[in-house]
Amino acid sequence: MVASNLKFHPDAAFVVAGQPITQTQFFADIAAYQSKLTALKAGSHVVLFHPDTYQFAVRLFALACSGYNVILPPNGQHETLSLLLAQSAFFAGDATNINDDVLFTNLEQSLGHTPLQTNRLQWPTNTAVIFYTSGSSGQSKPIVKPWRVLNRELAVLSMSFDLPSQFTFLATVSHQHIYGLLFRLLWPLAKGHIIDSEQIQYPEHIAQRLKNIRYAALVSSPAQLGRLCADNVLIPERDKIKWLFSSGGPLNNEHAETLFNQLARPATQVFGSTETGGIAYRQVTQAAVDVPWQPFNGNFLSLNQEGRLMLDSAILEQSNFPLDDRALIHKNGQFKLLGRIDRTIKIEEKRLNLDELESYLQSHDWVKEVKVVVIPAKRVQIGAVVVLSDEANKELEQQGKLAVNRALQAHLSNRFERICLPRKWRYIDALPFNSQAKLSLKTLEQYFAKPE
Repeated sequence: MVASNLKFHPDAAFVVAGQPITQTQFFADIAAYQSKLTALKAGSHVVLFHPDTYQFAVRLFALACSGYNVILPPNGQHETLSLLLAQSAFFAGDATNINDDVLFTNLEQSLGHTPLQTNRLQWPTNTAVIFYTSGSSGQSKPIVKPWRVLNRELAVLSMSFDLPSQFTFLATVSHQHIYGLLFRLLWPLAKGHIIDSEQIQYPEHIAQRLKNIRYAALVSSPAQLGRLCADNVLIPERDKIKWLFSSGGPLNNEHAETLFNQLARPATQVFGSTETGGIAYRQVTQAAVDVPWQPFNGNFLSLNQEGRLMLDSAILEQSNFPLDDRALIHKNGQFKLLGRIDRTIKIEEKRLNLDELESYLQSHDWVKEVKVVVIPAKRVQIGAVVVLSDEANKELEQQGKLAVNRALQAHLSNRFERICLPRKWRYIDALPFNSQAKLSLKTLEQYFAKPE
């Protein structure tokens, strides 16, 4: 695949606190920030964090277009920033959560010189963006993404999804990880769309934004879309929503069907990871129909002897890249996911896939959301953290926890042997997703740290 020759689209614009910012102002702000970088050596690494997408974009392109590599923390917490600043002392962005005991060079405080002329600012191609992702284990690791790879991903998105008019991109996810960076910032910036700079926290705020725009693309996550289903305040403005994207984890089929019925627009699910970028996509409109995944152009999937998915990607320039998923591949190249390799365990010689257990448990009418974990102990035990339906919560209040436990265990017994059933159950109001719409394994395990 030939690297794409991307550029800043002249029609691209930002909205910051309700006010439009043109490309001319964007370039001027980049030039002003570049004047702060004269003391940096070529090829330096700079830690970048800012919650506002516009301020983030100014710094990202000022750094990348000047030949510097950018390190993106997954969040702005003190511990996270301190860890990364130990690897590179240069920091750009919002330093609010950096304590005085951390030694670093804050580029925000540089006096600067005469701004550079950037009327013909070139889209970056030679440097890299470095993501830090913790996954479910909590162990951070660097993932280096050269701009040439990011640019090929952007070209593939443009080929895959048709946005013929100018859209306003609204997002509930952060630009600090790859999904948000590509979908809510880089793609619309390269294709001439409008970018709302605020990460929207509540559906009511999305509804308010929709009243003042013509067409919208909403970039969100399964957790946020699942909560939206329960009380969808976007229905009155649904004609404004032309594209709805979901990534960061699996979107429940029931939620996908509900969203389609509520918004008259299918959610486009994107399957991938920080390491691979987008691998494939699909749209589910009926919960009972298991729609296969369509690989993005340039991606080809195969299976090894263990049934593990292997990725050949012209986008990544890699072959036989092992994924953490099992799958069934159809003759046309589309595939069906069968659960993660790393979530297959043995309980007294019985093999159990935790994804399959979760999926079947969630098919019960009483279960809205569920996550099962292996509880650290001498003998393997499964614990289930469950968000119950309103009906089930009434049953819990009237009949007690034991009755609900037994009902859900009876449901699971239709498919799984007794030894594979959860031994411990916790019922909570909502799953503890973090700011990146991820679930921490350690947080889930804490529910079982103390007996009830």
